[in-house]
Amino acid sequence: MITRKELKMRNNFIMLILILFLGTAVFISGCGKKESPKDEKPSAAVEKKEKEEPGVVTLSEEKQKGAGIEVQKIAQESISAPLAATAVIEPNADRVSKISPRTSGKIVKLIASLGDRVKAGQPLAYFDSPELGQIWAEYLKAKGRAGLARKNLQREETLFEKKVSPEKDVLKAKQELSEVEADLNLSKERFRLLGIDISQLEIQNGKNADHPLIPISSAIGGAVIEKTVSQGEVVGPDKTLFTVADLSALWVVIDIYEKDISKVKAGMPVKVLVTAFPEKVFRGRLSYIGDVVDERTRTVKARVTVDNSSGLLKPGMFATVSIDTAKGEVEKVIAISEEAILLEGTTRYVFVQVSPDKFKKKDITTGRAFGKKLEVIEGLKEGDTIAVKGVFILKSELKKESLEAE
Repeated sequence: MITRKELKMRNNFIMLILILFLGTAVFISGCGKKESPKDEKPSAAVEKKEKEEPGVVTLSEEKQKGAGIEVQKIAQESISAPLAATAVIEPNADRVSKISPRTSGKIVKLIASLGDRVKAGQPLAYFDSPELGQIWAEYLKAKGRAGLARKNLQREETLFEKKVSPEKDVLKAKQELSEVEADLNLSKERFRLLGIDISQLEIQNGKNADHPLIPISSAIGGAVIEKTVSQGEVVGPDKTLFTVADLSALWVVIDIYEKDISKVKAGMPVKVLVTAFPEKVFRGRLSYIGDVVDERTRTVKARVTVDNSSGLLKPGMFATVSIDTAKGEVEKVIAISEEAILLEGTTRYVFVQVSPDKFKKKDITTGRAFGKKLEVIEGLKEGDTIAVKGVFILKSELKKESLEAE
């Protein structure tokens, strides 16, 4: 039997064991909390390193020399800035044909569609007209009378030669032939005014030609940029059915502010840029400067004719132009060689040298063009060192490192 003294000693022993167990647990827990920041530091350093790596190319100075990589420190330059202005691209009005019928009638055959390339004189549609039917009937009648008059003249000439009929009958026959031929020529002229070459129709179809249709033709070669007619529609001379434009040369219509008019004159070289093709520069010369200032915008219209044989430019596009004037204001700008700039989609970038053997890809925003240099609006500062030659080698190395990282 356990005495009270022994029970008390056993309870004290159990309490001692519990205290030791709890103390050990607290010590272990405290050690774990203290060491957790140490565990996190290496992973944060690795994460930071991983963030810095993309866009950086490491290349020894020896390899740079072998690859022909050259660098240049950026400094601001004093440049006579060209005159910048906004513009819109329009068709060359001298090479646009608006096509309407010469008389009223019904469209019976449509040939051309919107966007088709057509040649000068090519029919775009055919239509019939009540007026055409009347002219055709008069033409056939005059043609038949002319045939009879010629036969009558031949008969009278034969009789006169044989002394059977007097000369006055020959003269009368000639007069009748002359009158009916005049009527026949009048009918042919009426066909010509409608756009029908009746002589060609007779050659193709023979003496008894079928009722012709009136062709609606293009006066110039180009593209059909507008079509406002449907099959079976009744049309008249007041309706424009097709618009054909020669888009191989376009007009760039520029708004020049009143304060800048004195700086420009006809013949000055102009560079044209459009958003659709940011890497391409279209060139032309000022061919016209307006004589009237718009009272609302205080601008005058000027015009540049640009070659569009490539078909890249479209009427209606907005453009920015720079006009090389001798009176440009001198500005301090950062401008770098076009050779140093790379393009990825619509983003332009360069390689900035961050250490003797490291180059970092840097996106930039460019502005005006100065000869073979482009203004840098954003992304670089004076004192930066960039690669100006061998940049495609750096681009290749960057892509190679990206693939290896993946």
